[in-house]
Amino acid sequence: MRYSLNGRIVADDDAPVLRWWGLSAVCPADIRQAIAENPADEEFTLEINSPGGSVFAGFEMYSVLRRASRDGVRIRAEVQSLAGSAASVAMVGADTVACSPVAQVMIHLPLTVTEGNQNVHRESVQMLESITESIIAGYERKVGNKTSPAALRRLMDRETFLSARAALDAGLIDEIIGEEQPGEPLNLNNIYNACGAVPDMDKLRAAYIAAQSQSQEPEPQPPVSNLNTARKRAIAIAEAELRAVVV
Repeated sequence: MRYSLNGRIVADDDAPVLRWWGLSAVCPADIRQAIAENPADEEFTLEINSPGGSVFAGFEMYSVLRRASRDGVRIRAEVQSLAGSAASVAMVGADTVACSPVAQVMIHLPLTVTEGNQNVHRESVQMLESITESIIAGYERKVGNKTSPAALRRLMDRETFLSARAALDAGLIDEIIGEEQPGEPLNLNNIYNACGAVPDMDKLRAAYIAAQSQSQEPEPQPPVSNLNTARKRAIAIAEAELRAVVV
């Protein structure tokens, strides 16, 4: 099932008001309802075209997506034009994030308006710093070791627009739609899985070590023959230890 997150991200109570005025808006209740209607065993794809909006509504969307994922729903986000501000927070709640080659991801520091004396303004600063930490926590879970929290903070300080490639390099997205991931290392397990089997690396490694040791032992046969015999034995053991898996 596909659901479009289009327009500004707002609280549940504000969405009907904006829609009455003909403005595009999406709220956490919309995401909850869409996930509830998602057919069983079907991937839920969230199409994102939003400049952002309420950070707390974005936090709620993030949490709703993560909860659905823990409940067994496969969550995919696709950025078609822009995932900005709070929309980028909701975006990283998905299990897999894909981005159109022409789309952008924008991250920045949270904003607020404060009226009052210096104590009120200090409270607002403390609140904004706390919200910033929460935003980085969401990003950090997604990017892993690709981008440090300090680097994420620097990007937010500058209000950074990231191209699809830059977002991929930063770890905020997992793939660019229609393109292979650049620099992805070859995983031999993927090849074995495609063939219906996966190697037991511990046994293969033991067979390899044994073959290397045997090839160095003095034998009456010529060295080349010893090496060939050891190699054949290692191949035979490796082939015998492949166990079938369901893919």
